[in-house]
Amino acid sequence: MKKIILTAITAMSTLMCFAQTGYTIKGHIGKLGKPAKAFLLIDMEGKQQLDSAVLVNGAFTFKGTVPSPMQATLRLKHDAAIDTPGRRVKVDGMAIILGNENITITGKDSLKNAIIKGSTLTDESKKVDEYLKPFYTSYYNLNKEYAAQPEAKKQDRDYILDLEKRARKIEQEIVDAKIAYVKQNREKYMSLMALNSTLSPGFDAIAMEKVYLGLSTDLRNSYFGKQVGERIATFKKTQEGVEATDFTQPDVDGKPVKLSDFKGKYVLIDFWASWCAPCRRENPNLVKVYEQYKSKGFEILGVSLDKATDKAKWMKAIADDKLTWKQVGDLKGWENDAAMKYEVKAIPMNFLIDPSGKIIAKELRGAALEAKMKQIFEAK
Repeated sequence: MKKIILTAITAMSTLMCFAQTGYTIKGHIGKLGKPAKAFLLIDMEGKQQLDSAVLVNGAFTFKGTVPSPMQATLRLKHDAAIDTPGRRVKVDGMAIILGNENITITGKDSLKNAIIKGSTLTDESKKVDEYLKPFYTSYYNLNKEYAAQPEAKKQDRDYILDLEKRARKIEQEIVDAKIAYVKQNREKYMSLMALNSTLSPGFDAIAMEKVYLGLSTDLRNSYFGKQVGERIATFKKTQEGVEATDFTQPDVDGKPVKLSDFKGKYVLIDFWASWCAPCRRENPNLVKVYEQYKSKGFEILGVSLDKATDKAKWMKAIADDKLTWKQVGDLKGWENDAAMKYEVKAIPMNFLIDPSGKIIAKELRGAALEAKMKQIFEAK
């Protein structure tokens, strides 16, 4: 039976960089000395930057500059032991949001239990965690309720449906709370982190774009701000209701075929490959639906993610599975140009385009595809 599992969303953030020119981290962990060593790992605009310092009487210092707030990790090795691949190594560390600030970290025996001061960025993160705590507590309590039920109750369909309904309500309350925070704190870096954590699969890119554009210009122009903006813009391209991006791919005979050639009909762009077992299992259902609705204005455009070395296998799969609709592919595998435009990360994947050229649905398989076709063609 399906179990409700809470995926914790890290809600850490920062303010914009301050007037001072760099950061200074001063740490003091007990009376540790050589061979104890501290490490600072910064995710510097897509690249990892590593710094280290030997402890002297428990003290260590890091200095540097970040162009905008960055997520960083502090790690402390208490002895000279070497990390061995395949062996679980005990890690003593903490995650921080690093801005150009003066930060002090003090602990009796470890970084893990140390107290951090001076990081207004990390302090803001803690405030937001407290703000969201009641919502997450409700979610945890729901999991706790489920775990306490007798096995028979856990198998009760009505109970599970009710539990999932309550879980979805809490999930929406969490999203609403985060968006409310974002709108009230348009200049705080925490708002970027909160907004990013709401961009779960299937999110409303048009609505989230409006929230994103409400953030301060400096925030949007930060490294992470640009990442969030690009993520929203990318998802928006394939969101239901938007104009489908046109593309041209060669068919099995090498002749160019455009998606726009199908304008005026309902067309299902089907991304698949001969080596994809789930795709092959879905093909009989596509054949059934195609035969039923092709005379009513329905088409399928198959886009292969096979490589050039597998062209013979692609052709054989088309014949074996009796795929009679148009098949195209530039034979670049996952680098297929059309697949990249549509952000295809897994297959089978499909997009349903209406006669005007807009995306009206995606990820339609099995009964869901049949139901959509029935809604379109039999409700008229």
